[in-house]
Amino acid sequence: MIVLILIIAALFVLLILGTWLSNQLRKDKNEEPEKTTEVPLDCCGAHEVCDYEEMIRNPEEIIYFEDEELDRFQNILPNSYNDEQIEEFRDVLYTLQGHEIRKWLLSIQRRNIQLPSILQQEAVHLMVEN
Repeated sequence: MIVLILIIAALFVLLILGTWLSNQLRKDKNEEPEKTTEVPLDCCGAHEVCDYEEMIRNPEEIIYFEDEELDRFQNILPNSYNDEQIEEFRDVLYTLQGHEIRKWLLSIQRRNIQLPSILQQEAVHLMVEN
């Protein structure tokens, strides 16, 4: 009977020791220095500006904002859109975040799509707001 109690006590001590060692190893792993992101030396810190300038430097790059359906409006004059078509543009415009509007305007320009004239002022207003 004493042997059984000693075995149980030894197993209990091993369990506590194993748990303690496991916790120590986890703490050591969590204390590793945080990984730092290297920022390019030419980055000004205004990432929206840098992203836009990057788009300008790559004139062939076209970024879609889930607006592929607008491609059918290529080469249409800004005053030639009907109300339904204007609403399609407005739907896309108002789903964009403020920092995306400038990129979107450049994107549709590169796709030879002209923003309906009535939305041009709205787009500018939204960019200034954000």
